[in-house]
Amino acid sequence: MRRLKIIFTTLIFAIPVTSIAQGWILYADQEHLFSINFTREPDIQNFDYTSEYGATYPARTYSIQENDGLLSLTVIDYRNGEGKYAVLSDQTDDAPVTSLWLYDQLGSMAYEASKLRQRGGRILYDNWHHIDLVEGLNIVIENPDRSNTYAGLYLHANRLYMMEATVPAGAPPQSLFQQSLAFLDAEGVQIRYKLSPERERTRIR
Repeated sequence: MRRLKIIFTTLIFAIPVTSIAQGWILYADQEHLFSINFTREPDIQNFDYTSEYGATYPARTYSIQENDGLLSLTVIDYRNGEGKYAVLSDQTDDAPVTSLWLYDQLGSMAYEASKLRQRGGRILYDNWHHIDLVEGLNIVIENPDRSNTYAGLYLHANRLYMMEATVPAGAPPQSLFQQSLAFLDAEGVQIRYKLSPERERTRIR
């Protein structure tokens, strides 16, 4: 029984490797404090991201698109953003600048999740998730062309991380990508947390 379990587990993790390309690398970015598996060095694109409340933030997408599949991680950098809200025209007395900065960041995961749901296609899964007890959301969409998109959103260290893996119809999920995201500290060490019933998060040393 134990041997069968080992073989079955090996097959689960081996199948996704061939659906986009052969071989994987561990890609780490110390500027945005993460590591993740890619099939090769990703293409990188910097762009300006407009938040729900209309502020502009620096953002970067790391992506690989080949063989009708897509692996993508987008990082939106909310650091040093508080001053941006002083110039917004729709402030109200009950939403001062400091609150807008906080609300915009804390609501970013829900905001981007709503845009995923509005793309079209059939929602197969939509629920709470976590990576090392960094809370987030997982959404699986069957697209009109029968391809599947596996998305994950996580907010950590004043950054929003948005993962997407799209595979052709009938292809297995990209587990080696989806399950590999890790959050790093300034020394490049992976961060793990424990969570109390009151949702207080403490790093495990």
